[in-house]
Amino acid sequence: MDKDILQSALKRNWKENCLEKIISSESAPAVGKNLNFLSTVERLNLKVVLGNGRVANKSIVWKFQSHDAQEFQNEFNKKYSTFKIETLMYNSLTQIEYIMEEFEDTEDVLWCKMVHHIPYSLIVMEDLKAEGFHLIERNTFYDLDHILLSVHCLGRFHAMCKTLEVRGLAPQVLKNWYVFDDRSMQNYLFWDLVALKDGIKKFWNPNWTPIVEKIKISIDDFQERLRKFSEVDETKFNVTNHGDCHKNNIVIKYSWDKRPISMRFLDFQLVHYGSPCIDLTYMLHLAVEPSVRRKNYDLILRTYHNALVNTLDKYRFQGKKPDINEIRDGMEKHSFFGLVLTLSWYPSLIRSEKMEEIHDFEKIEASGGKEGYSDEYCCPELLENTIGPDIKEFVDRFCKDS
Repeated sequence: MDKDILQSALKRNWKENCLEKIISSESAPAVGKNLNFLSTVERLNLKVVLGNGRVANKSIVWKFQSHDAQEFQNEFNKKYSTFKIETLMYNSLTQIEYIMEEFEDTEDVLWCKMVHHIPYSLIVMEDLKAEGFHLIERNTFYDLDHILLSVHCLGRFHAMCKTLEVRGLAPQVLKNWYVFDDRSMQNYLFWDLVALKDGIKKFWNPNWTPIVEKIKISIDDFQERLRKFSEVDETKFNVTNHGDCHKNNIVIKYSWDKRPISMRFLDFQLVHYGSPCIDLTYMLHLAVEPSVRRKNYDLILRTYHNALVNTLDKYRFQGKKPDINEIRDGMEKHSFFGLVLTLSWYPSLIRSEKMEEIHDFEKIEASGGKEGYSDEYCCPELLENTIGPDIKEFVDRFCKDS
């Protein structure tokens, strides 16, 4: 075909599907209540005219700092520049897409695309719901199919970020902080743990009381243990971590028979640099059903490791790649962190639709954790069979000398 004819045909075809004019717009909440902690996310439904004159419905999502956020949320955003970090990360993800093209990586991208941003208070993104991606049900966690897909994608994501790093394209600001080194965040985790302990003694079978009575770790010791996870071991393999990859920050697309086939990460506001086992620990303790994690632990680690190494090989990474034993050792090192996440945050995640009823942040902050938790926070019907074994493991491993 003549080049000029082909050029004309392609220009006409592509122009036909381009937006020419916005006729009207209407905004609505893009996520459920209590599903976005640091910002407000709205879906903008648009009626538009396309290049071919056809009227169509389109949608985008925009994210901005909430005007009615609680004071500690505003302080957290300000202290850690969460919107700046997320914006810088989205710019980096665009660079990764170029690298994917370079190496002919035809697997899915793992994020939504940023359309526009106002530094550093607003981000406009594509609407993944319009592409068929959804959160899982709010009161459920991942089964084996979901978590294997998710850790496969996490391994790919870490390898992509490592490729960006060795090319000198990763923003240096992402290396400068870690959310669980924040004293207020440590306090909330500790208060949640104490509230669970007190609730178990009050509402669970009395057989649990002598078990949880062994949880006598001091807040100073607790904070010091968490602080150590902010230390980067430069002798090990490190990556840019998502930093907050629990089940409410991942959306899934399904096949015709309801099997998970693709996923995207949301919310890159807590991105940081360190061991890949931080993200992997976070995902295993706040995304997957606890019994599935315990039963399939080694399979999950091997699935992650295979995806990480295979993607590094695809991108011709020349550095030292971690073997499966380094990943296992890293997960062991982060086991205290993982169990703390389960015991402190699982009770809230499984009841996220009632977060404000069971978890009053302002009252918790004002009372130093002594008030602000409803009786439902430690509901035995929801928690005893799910995280009960994790409570026993935490006590056996970390409370013998406390």
